[in-house]
Amino acid sequence: MIVGVCFSMASPTHAGAQTILGRVLDQVNEAPVGGVIVRLIERDGEERLRTLTDPEGRFVIAPPEAGEYILTTERFGYLETRSPLIGLRMEGEAPLELMISPEPLGLAGLDVSVEELAAEELNQMGLSPNQLGNRWINRSDIEAMQMPGLAKDVIRWQNIAGVYIDEYDATAEAPLCVRFMRRSTQCAITVIDGIVVPAEQAYGLIASNVEAIAILNPTDAATFYGTAGGGGAVLFWSKRGR
Repeated sequence: MIVGVCFSMASPTHAGAQTILGRVLDQVNEAPVGGVIVRLIERDGEERLRTLTDPEGRFVIAPPEAGEYILTTERFGYLETRSPLIGLRMEGEAPLELMISPEPLGLAGLDVSVEELAAEELNQMGLSPNQLGNRWINRSDIEAMQMPGLAKDVIRWQNIAGVYIDEYDATAEAPLCVRFMRRSTQCAITVIDGIVVPAEQAYGLIASNVEAIAILNPTDAATFYGTAGGGGAVLFWSKRGR
């Protein structure tokens, strides 16, 4: 469904296909929408690239060659959006805005849990709880802890193989760092309800307010978060986010 698109061309700045400098906004209040999956589709329907919007709703896609493309967006709480056919030239940048329309979550007469929504969001990213194994922590896992405390305690309690947790002094900027290699210098980024947030904010969540947690390895995280996800990603779904 096409909700609204603003598209314009800028003067050429470099060789190669035009780079799309995009932003996704809420059609109702024009607020930026983070955590939106944006796909670049060719006319024949083949997906060429995908990315994820940052907390300011921004995304960048550099098509491999000039031509005609379509952009699609997906995010829970919003209707799927499909742009008109976009013609890209051989040089420069193409600023673009996508306006997406909110959609009420759940179905009439059916109470859809946050955990179910989280699993579906993973599915849209090409992942599933089964693939993640014990890197997928659901509400039952959290409630199984006798003293759940904070979100960081939930992750530590899982004792996940290949996931290393370093906790620093309380005065440090990042009180906790999740790594996939013990000697890695890059921590996994933290995401709450689709928005990238500081580590202390995410790991400081009260466990009773967390519905599900997914820990993505660096390969999967980099697919959606670029170089920022090179150390992996820890995704939280909160009761409030529902």
